[in-house]
Amino acid sequence: MNESCLDFLFDRRSILRYKDEEIPQDVLDRVLMAAQRASAPGGTLTGGYRGAQPISIIVVRNKARRSQLNDMLCEGRKSCIEDAPVSLIFCVDTHRLNRWAELEGGESHFGGMGVLWVSLRAVYTAAQNAVVAAEAQGLGSQYIQEIVWQPHTALDFFELPKKVMPITMLILGYPSERPPLAPTLPLEAIVHEETYHDPSDDELIAHYSAKETYYQDWVRNLPADSKLKKHIEKEGVKNLAQFVSQITYTESFYRWRDDMIKINLALSELE
Repeated sequence: MNESCLDFLFDRRSILRYKDEEIPQDVLDRVLMAAQRASAPGGTLTGGYRGAQPISIIVVRNKARRSQLNDMLCEGRKSCIEDAPVSLIFCVDTHRLNRWAELEGGESHFGGMGVLWVSLRAVYTAAQNAVVAAEAQGLGSQYIQEIVWQPHTALDFFELPKKVMPITMLILGYPSERPPLAPTLPLEAIVHEETYHDPSDDELIAHYSAKETYYQDWVRNLPADSKLKKHIEKEGVKNLAQFVSQITYTESFYRWRDDMIKINLALSELE
């Protein structure tokens, strides 16, 4: 294997279709060990201290439970959840941290938004380490953010104690097909030298030009009888910005997401 880590990062794409092939335990273990070695909050001291690591990872391999996850999170719409042989659920976990502190005569005061904010960093760095380790071993992956939007059922499904909250889900498997590589914003759109550069209108439109071309090609290739294509036409949506803000991520959708996050925090007692 001659590819470098950069090759995997630059070629990474979300996989929707997976082979009916199990992931060997040693391959999965390397993915999990890479996640465990991610940058963690709390600093590093001589003697082996690697920070608090306020995360837990739940591995779901049972096909029936994967099917239940698909039904619970997406009403059966995302067959990739059921088809991918492994789902990894990355959770903020201050339950373990508080128990440990109490057992060792410390203070079990780990809670509140400050602790949650720091813990989120640990979750996402661990998840992204897992993505890179999976790609390096020939696996494909996709993030499933719906894990956050069903708190009443998800917390029970995984039998989570208080102060443990699922943050993101990563499905893994061997790809049966690789979709086209979607364009990103150019570096000059996201990288600022010394101070923030607010682009001109023309610069801003130019930054999104590759994404716009990709979107227009996608719409053009939708089947003529596609419900989505008919909906796009009915709403008078002409470009990617309108599609994102008026169909995909509407204001009401984000208000609903706000409510779900608040419910998650309350049920998990992580406020």
